[in-house]
Amino acid sequence: MSAYERYWRLSDLAEAAPRAKNWRSELSAVMADPALTDYVNEIANLASIPAHAVGAYRRSPKVTSVSLAEPPRVVVTDCVDATDEHLISDKPAESGRNLDNPAQPRRYEFEAQIVRYRDSDRWLVQLVQAHLEKPC
Repeated sequence: MSAYERYWRLSDLAEAAPRAKNWRSELSAVMADPALTDYVNEIANLASIPAHAVGAYRRSPKVTSVSLAEPPRVVVTDCVDATDEHLISDKPAESGRNLDNPAQPRRYEFEAQIVRYRDSDRWLVQLVQAHLEKPC
């Protein structure tokens, strides 16, 4: 669970300031591919809009599966509540404008697979999937 919490803390920082730096190296401390590349691309997209996130997600994660086979893997299922998290424009002509997609659910199930990498003895988020069709 600590690897999962580190993932969220760093993700929140990257979404709040997508143009502040190249986030890949910091994110690689908590993520591995394919989740790492997917998320770096998502942050690059935010930076290109340009926009950033404000507010905070509310979450209620729980471990739903553990596998000790190689590599060891833990699945965390979470209920993400994005009611207080918003996408805000940084374009000069529309700075501060809310860009939230009204069709996107604000509460949904989120699943992360966290894998232990023996070579570095680290647990890293390897796969994530937002189940927008599954409200919670």
